[in-house]
Amino acid sequence: MSSLLENHLISLSLSRHDRSEQKACWELLACPKVLCPAHGKNVTDCWLIPRTHCSDMIEEDFFQKLASCLTCSFFSFISKQHLRGESHFIADQIQRHNVKALERIYQKEESFVEILNRIPDGLFTTDQEWRITYFNPAAEKITGFSAYDAVGMYCKDVFKNSICESDCALKRAVEEGQDIHNREYTITNIDGKKVPIICSTSAFTDSAGRITGGLEIFKDISEIKKLQEQVARREKKYRRIFEGSHDSIYTTNKPGQILDMNPAGVEMLGYQNKQELINNLSAPRLYRNPEDRKKFLAEINRKGYVKDYEVDFIKRDGSPLHVLISSRRYENPETGDIEYEGIIKDITHRKRAEKMIRERNRELSILNSVAVALNNTMDLDYILEGTLKDVLRALRLKRGSLFLIDREAGEARLQVRSGLPEPSTEMSDPVIFKDTQLEHHLVHEKAQITPKPTFPSFCVKYQSKNGKPVPWLSCFLITFKGRGVGFFGFDLPKTRRLNQHEIHLLGSLGNFLGGTIENARLMKTIRQHREDLRQLTEKLFQSQEEERRRIALELHDETGQSLTAVKLGLDRLEENHAVGDEHLQDEIGEIRKMISRTSSEIRRLSYNLHPTLLIDLGLEPALNRYFTEMEHHTGLDIDFSMVGFNERLAPDTETVFYRFSQEALTNTLRHASAKSFRLSIIKSYPKIIFLAEDDGVGFDAKILAKGKQNLGLLGMRERASLLGGSFQLRSRPGEGTRIRIEVPIREGADT
Repeated sequence: MSSLLENHLISLSLSRHDRSEQKACWELLACPKVLCPAHGKNVTDCWLIPRTHCSDMIEEDFFQKLASCLTCSFFSFISKQHLRGESHFIADQIQRHNVKALERIYQKEESFVEILNRIPDGLFTTDQEWRITYFNPAAEKITGFSAYDAVGMYCKDVFKNSICESDCALKRAVEEGQDIHNREYTITNIDGKKVPIICSTSAFTDSAGRITGGLEIFKDISEIKKLQEQVARREKKYRRIFEGSHDSIYTTNKPGQILDMNPAGVEMLGYQNKQELINNLSAPRLYRNPEDRKKFLAEINRKGYVKDYEVDFIKRDGSPLHVLISSRRYENPETGDIEYEGIIKDITHRKRAEKMIRERNRELSILNSVAVALNNTMDLDYILEGTLKDVLRALRLKRGSLFLIDREAGEARLQVRSGLPEPSTEMSDPVIFKDTQLEHHLVHEKAQITPKPTFPSFCVKYQSKNGKPVPWLSCFLITFKGRGVGFFGFDLPKTRRLNQHEIHLLGSLGNFLGGTIENARLMKTIRQHREDLRQLTEKLFQSQEEERRRIALELHDETGQSLTAVKLGLDRLEENHAVGDEHLQDEIGEIRKMISRTSSEIRRLSYNLHPTLLIDLGLEPALNRYFTEMEHHTGLDIDFSMVGFNERLAPDTETVFYRFSQEALTNTLRHASAKSFRLSIIKSYPKIIFLAEDDGVGFDAKILAKGKQNLGLLGMRERASLLGGSFQLRSRPGEGTRIRIEVPIREGADT
């Protein structure tokens, strides 16, 4: 009530005051604080009222400001209006200021404590006797002590560590006379568990420098310790891998300075130790070709990494080193420089093995090509030409030749060539040996050569047809069963030397090719002998047909005329002397019958030897008559047919098929004891098929393979072979016999 009365009296006083002279604080003081809530209002309280902007004065020296305000006209005006007087107004304002100031201090302290309670690190304060006065929640969590229990306890009782059990770290820091920052300790929490911490300590002093307490901030570094241990283990593991790796592990910077290299890399590059390598070697000097490093850097800078980059290095002693690089580009976090790290694998031995495998594959490829050529043909020039091309390609040469040794002629002869001039045909001995004794031994003597994988090279050249110069050729011998049968000749550049593997290749090829050459020569001889035998057989059959024709003609003419003469003589004898003599007439009649039978037999023999009907009318009429007579005389059931013939065959071919038919029927009559015989001759382009079969007793066809068959079947097979055809015989005991002959049709002759 009193306050209401006071306000009412003040209002009355103000109303009595000249309103025109009353001004607000901001007007009277010309206050520039336009953001103040009282600014622009007609009436306002004094500056000590918190709602005005002038309440900020409590932050300054209060008594200094109060002295200034006592001279303020607005303050003086307000104070005089107070019911109890100016002194009471000032006292009231001071009291109100103190209350508000304390509220603000308490608010600041509460907010500060809240901040301390929220920080993740442990924090506590102590008094001058090292008793804990404040203990934040983080400290509770680390030590296991609650703030309720910890406050009032001595520091050393809460923070027990292995370094000093009697005093805490804060007290020791104060006694040492300096603050401690980031010192590590291991404390034992309330559960007895060891907890590593890192702490910073400070002491509180008064104006006289006396210790009034202290503060310590600490952090649980268990996880950091674990991480450090993991890092240490990983570092140890990395170092173990780095030091123990069989591959080179390196680090370089962008200019090419080698920053680090493991022992395997030091040994691989031929240095004694890492320091010697780092001091004497840079990355650009490693590359055999300087352009390779530029290419490597271009690729790794473009992609950020490279994998299995193949390149040639140079070791300390200058020997080549073939390697694979897998590397990455990164930025050093400490210096910011671009660096490269990676692994270098020494693949020199692998490359040598790959090269050897390729050489072996080339060797096998050449031998295989020779074998394929042998399988396709036995033409010696074709085989040698293909072999020479393969060898030149394998040796990466452009010019070469292959010579054969003819011991019978006593000369070496250029057989095939590539890139070399044509040899002269006018010279009696165009091949010239640099070593004449070797020439005599290889060409003229029949001396044996001890078989070896390889033989020393020698040199020959030859006279060209047009006089072009021919260089001395490096030659490598071709042998077979201890005899030289030929040799390779290569035009080697002066700077070229064949390596051991290439020489081994030529040695292996020479031994293999020697047998090929001899086999080709043998096959050529066999083919020549077969051709001679074929021609001889053909002449034999031709002679046989000619002889049959001659015998048939003589039987028909000479014997027929003689029998006719005998018959005429009998006729005269009968006319002159047998009239009335019945006995003589009977004898003459018997003789006449014998003459008639003999004449018929002679005609049959003559027809069988050389049927005139075959020449006059052709194969089918001749065989029809022949089979009709044979069926009549033997009682054998014969079935004959010819299919697909619109015109006659060539005379020689008709004769051959007539003989086939005769021989097949003769064998059936002699050996088969058959009841039926069937023969078909079919024209099925591009061949003529002869098929004869019977239902006789058959026989074991294997006797043909042993050469025990009769000459008739051999003759059929040879005749079929002369015509370029095939002969097949199928027979088993009790299953009859079947003969199949296929003869190609000769264009223009058999149509």
